[in-house]
Amino acid sequence: MKGNRLYKIDIYGLKLGVHEFDFEFDKKLFENIEESVIESGHGKCTVILEKKETLISIDFKIEGVIELICDRSLKSFDYPLNIEENLIVKYGEEFDDSRDDLLIIPSTQESINVESNIYEYLTVAVPMKKIHPDFQDEEEDEEEEVTLVYTSEDENTDEKDDTDAIDPRWAALKNIKDLKN
Repeated sequence: MKGNRLYKIDIYGLKLGVHEFDFEFDKKLFENIEESVIESGHGKCTVILEKKETLISIDFKIEGVIELICDRSLKSFDYPLNIEENLIVKYGEEFDDSRDDLLIIPSTQESINVESNIYEYLTVAVPMKKIHPDFQDEEEDEEEEVTLVYTSEDENTDEKDDTDAIDPRWAALKNIKDLKN
C-alpha cells in the first residue's frame, strides 16, 4: 500500500508526551487496494500517540460504517464499526512490521504513515459471515436449532452394562487369575 500523505504523522518534531490526531476515511482508502474485502465506507479515526524516549505507543479509536455485501442475498448493507487497537513503535536498525502489535522503525525515520494500520484494523473487523440485518434473525434461529454432538456407540452404553456383558474368552482368563490368588 502506497502511503497517502493525509495519514502521515511527523514524529521527528514531536515533543515527549501525549499527542492526538484525527483522520477521516472514506472510499478513497479502499480504492487503491486490489481485491479489497471492503468496497467503501466512511468514518473517523482518532490516534492518540504517546511519545517516549525509547518507544511510541499509538492508540487507534475508529468509529464508522463500512459497506459489505451479504453472503446470502448479495444485497449491500452498512456495517457499523467501533474499533480500539494499540500499536507499539520501537526504534531499531531496520524496518520490521512482521508483528501485528509491534512496529520497528529506523531511528532516522522522521514520520509514520498510519494508513495501512487503519485499513488493516477495518479489514480485520469484517465478520466471517456477512449477513444483511434483514436476515440476522433467521441466522440466529438456525444457530439455535443446530446442535452438533459427537457420539459413538461405545459412549452410549453404561459402565454397568460393560461389566455384565463380558466376552466369554475374557471370563475364562479372569477365572485363571482368580485361581492363582
